[in-house]
Amino acid sequence: MLLIPKNWAVFQHYKDRCPPWIKLHRDLLNDRTFMCLPIASKAIAPLMWLLASESKNGVFDGSVDELVFRLHITTKEYHDGVKPLIDKGFFIIASGVLAERKQLAIPETETETETETETETETETKTEKKQKATVVATPDGVSQSVWDDFKTLRKAKKAPITQRAVDGIIVEANKAGWSLEQALTECVVRGWQSFKAEWVADKPKLVNRFDVATTTVPSRQGLDPALVKLNQDKLKVVPPSPEILAKMQSLRVKT
Repeated sequence: MLLIPKNWAVFQHYKDRCPPWIKLHRDLLNDRTFMCLPIASKAIAPLMWLLASESKNGVFDGSVDELVFRLHITTKEYHDGVKPLIDKGFFIIASGVLAERKQLAIPETETETETETETETETETKTEKKQKATVVATPDGVSQSVWDDFKTLRKAKKAPITQRAVDGIIVEANKAGWSLEQALTECVVRGWQSFKAEWVADKPKLVNRFDVATTTVPSRQGLDPALVKLNQDKLKVVPPSPEILAKMQSLRVKT
């Protein structure tokens, strides 16, 4: 069975040669699908990427016997770690299929013969479907300009926008008490491809200009209602009589 890492041609920095080392991007820590894999899968994945780097096209022998020998693992560790990586699309089958665990008691040659039901053409078709970008519409409450800026940021980081990614940001924004637009704006400003509530725990949320109260600002179309009321009250005031004015004057003289 031959395997190849997902998107190997896209992320291969060295052309027409086999580098002695590989790079792991920090964004792997934010990949929910990868982080939800069994611990055995997360431990074996870097070793399998190293095996892929031995060939120019990234294809390597992923059979049980080969990986048990090359990676110094047991058959059980192989099935516990490798199968989830294939099921979740981190490695694509280039030839043959992975035997089910229930068929371990059957000789390997017979197992491979019985389970080879998928042709290379079918595998390539499924791969092409997985690689098609999912179009996500502008979320409610998010301005088109902010959404366009966020899409440009994700594209620059080679991180397609999926509905699962947007839903994750919404959850984290709610934890922080932020709106989705405020969270996406912060991502654009900071250069983040995602958003975590803990990243802004000590930071006051951005104030949306539409949230600022404007009741104290006089209307441009007329006088402030409060000023109008004061002027009306002044007109209703009755001036004091001459006797009262004389009395007030005498009190001032005595003082």
